[in-house]
Amino acid sequence: MSLDVFSLTLAIENQPAGNEKDELHFCCLESCGKNLYVGTKDCFVHHFVLPDLSQPGNEKTCPQQKEGKKRHLGMKRPITQLKASPILTHLLVLSDSSVTVLNMFSLEPIQTMQKIRNVALFEVNEMAAFTDPVFVELFVVASKKKAIYIYAVSIDKWERVKEVPFPEEPLALAVDRSCLCVAMSDRYILHKHTSGTTKELFPYDKVKQNPIVKVVGRGEFLLNGPGSLGMFVTNCGISQRPPLQWPEQIHMAAVYFPYVVTLDSEALRVYSILDQQQKQLIPFQKGCILVSSQERVFVLTSKEIYSLIPVQIEEQIETLLSRERASEALDLVKGARAVIPKDKYKAVYQYVLQQAGFIKFFQECFSEAKELFIKGHLDLREVIALYPDSPPLSTTFKQPRPSVCNIKDLNQMKKEDPERLQRYKQFLVDFLSAIRLTEQAQRCKEQVDNTLLKLYAESGSEELIHLLSSDNACQLNECVHCLEKHQRYFALGFLYHSRDQDYNAIQTWIQIADGYLQESTQKDIHRHIVKFLSFQQKRELVWKYADWAVQKNQEVGVQIFTKRPQREQESFSYEEVIGFLKQYQLALMLYLEYLVTARNSKEERHHTLLAMSYLEQLLEKKDRDKITLFGTRTKLQVLLHESSFYNVAVIQDRVLDTELHTEIAILYSKQGEHDKALWTLVHKEQDFQAAERYCQRNSEGKDKAFRSMLFSTLLKIYLDSTTCNKNEQVTAAVDLLNNNVSVFDLVSVLQILPDSWSLQLLSRFLVESVRISIHYRRMESVEKSLAQAEHLRYRYSRAKATEGIIKPQRSKILIQGDEKKRKLKKTKTLKNAIGIT
Repeated sequence: MSLDVFSLTLAIENQPAGNEKDELHFCCLESCGKNLYVGTKDCFVHHFVLPDLSQPGNEKTCPQQKEGKKRHLGMKRPITQLKASPILTHLLVLSDSSVTVLNMFSLEPIQTMQKIRNVALFEVNEMAAFTDPVFVELFVVASKKKAIYIYAVSIDKWERVKEVPFPEEPLALAVDRSCLCVAMSDRYILHKHTSGTTKELFPYDKVKQNPIVKVVGRGEFLLNGPGSLGMFVTNCGISQRPPLQWPEQIHMAAVYFPYVVTLDSEALRVYSILDQQQKQLIPFQKGCILVSSQERVFVLTSKEIYSLIPVQIEEQIETLLSRERASEALDLVKGARAVIPKDKYKAVYQYVLQQAGFIKFFQECFSEAKELFIKGHLDLREVIALYPDSPPLSTTFKQPRPSVCNIKDLNQMKKEDPERLQRYKQFLVDFLSAIRLTEQAQRCKEQVDNTLLKLYAESGSEELIHLLSSDNACQLNECVHCLEKHQRYFALGFLYHSRDQDYNAIQTWIQIADGYLQESTQKDIHRHIVKFLSFQQKRELVWKYADWAVQKNQEVGVQIFTKRPQREQESFSYEEVIGFLKQYQLALMLYLEYLVTARNSKEERHHTLLAMSYLEQLLEKKDRDKITLFGTRTKLQVLLHESSFYNVAVIQDRVLDTELHTEIAILYSKQGEHDKALWTLVHKEQDFQAAERYCQRNSEGKDKAFRSMLFSTLLKIYLDSTTCNKNEQVTAAVDLLNNNVSVFDLVSVLQILPDSWSLQLLSRFLVESVRISIHYRRMESVEKSLAQAEHLRYRYSRAKATEGIIKPQRSKILIQGDEKKRKLKKTKTLKNAIGIT
């Protein structure tokens, strides 16, 4: 792809000067800053001053030769090489295989520095100049010798410090610090003179190719490789860039980063180092030498000197962008960082990113455009302003038109291709959503959020609620009309809330819940209002709408008070809420449940009211399904069983004349009247299993005597002969005995059982009772034996501990008494064993 990188102008035209009869014949050239040095065939060095390219109009101004600024070296051979050293203000001149040193400005020879003879070519390493004392390294290829000599050159002398041998005489040389890149007769090699290491690179055909070795940058060389390839090689001997594909017969090459200029018999060709593509072709014949400088590239013929003036990088970038070559423009600005002033680079780079983003945007490569806009820190309003019906932007904002050729009018697209416009709108949604919380969006956050709100409202996206329920900068006067237009009233409530207009928010939602406003959302508006009020800190607002919320649905509405955050619980006293909920039976019951279970209230009033609420619901059976009544009764029984804070007398007065016999029995148990409780369960409720469970529950943790008393009481009730359900109670009595054998005392049971009961009826109970009695006796015997063994072990331990201690002798009378007691005890034990009383 073509790109005007350089413009070719004539710099110096060879014309006779003064009385000179012959024209000058240019042989070599050197440029250093504004100084241009030209060597001629007749051994003259000419000094020219270059025009300043930073001044407008100087691109075509020819270099001016100062009066007397030329020097003849006193030889008849042509000058073949020039090299300036600005650090030392020296100009090194090669002629007739000898290197002479001149002053850069006066062109006077340095008398203290003798010529270096037998030189084929040389290179200077300026990097060595940053030392103390100041010197540069001079690398000299000795003619007809297989070596390179290294000289340390100072202001007034030079000294050969090293000889680097090679297998043959080098034909071309480039130096990068300690690394020498050398072209031999058939191959290239790398040599590091500090370590002495050598590495062969690749061969080339000397017959078809000119050996070319150029320094590209720090640690990198450009070589004329096989197959007409310009090879990039690092000082480690590897290639990190693809090669350049150039013509087979090129004469020379010069590096002007980020470009390489080549010279052949037909043209000058410009290649990019960054993407290895040919950018420009300039027809040119009779060129013989290429020399690059900081500001331009010089092309020499035998009679003229031409300048390749580089086009400003900014102009090249604009050209690429105008041709929609965004990738090339980005590569160029990245690669040219070294040649763009530091204070300008950031702005140039961001500009290229932004314009490349617009190119991709109008090509509908939206993901790439999004990434480029973000990296380029684009003012988001520049994108927003492109869209039809976009929200008003800041009065201080002026919309710059993107400097790209493929710009499209989205307003026209709205009429001609609405579907395509929708793709652009979706991009805007994705882009603004991704960036709205970043620093890049902070300077225009109102416009960003207004635009997102409009796009969400149009598309019906659920993200609208997320936007408005989080921190946002939507402007009320701009957004209310948009939400009303698209009937997004639920979202409108969130907008009011985000602007601290909670009254308007709730009123809007109530109108939706009551059917006055049509809303497409599937949300449970009533539940949302309740949740909103539960987090509301304004008491007057809560009380204003609590009655509406509870009246509409008591079960949900009461959550205004039961779902409040912990820190907000103290805002509403318990008694205040109870007083409000007295007119709503279900809501009051649920709130009291919350106080007793969740808040662990220990106030008698709360527990008593909760029990009374359960009772009222049970006794008012109208419009109540069986499942609800069963659940309420279960909760009442659990409360009566587990709570010890309610007023038993109050509950009892209310329940005695009802059919809630289980609850009456629980109340009797709270008063310790277990006989009444059991009688109620047996004769009123006629639930024998409940009676047995009653005994088990109430005897937990009590001693055996109490347990036996409780179960015996139930047994006596079963055996009461005055009841009409005698057969059922007999069966229940037998089951009670069989299921709880260990609780009953066998003798006591036998005393109260009717004489008419058969042995077969009681066989299971009797067998289990005898077995348990024997088991208990044996266990007591085992425990006694274990205690005796423990006592014997203790006595043994005590005897061992007191062994050797002198004890006072007991009297003979006491000893005889002890012996008599032992004999009596033994006799008694024997009598017991044989059953003698």
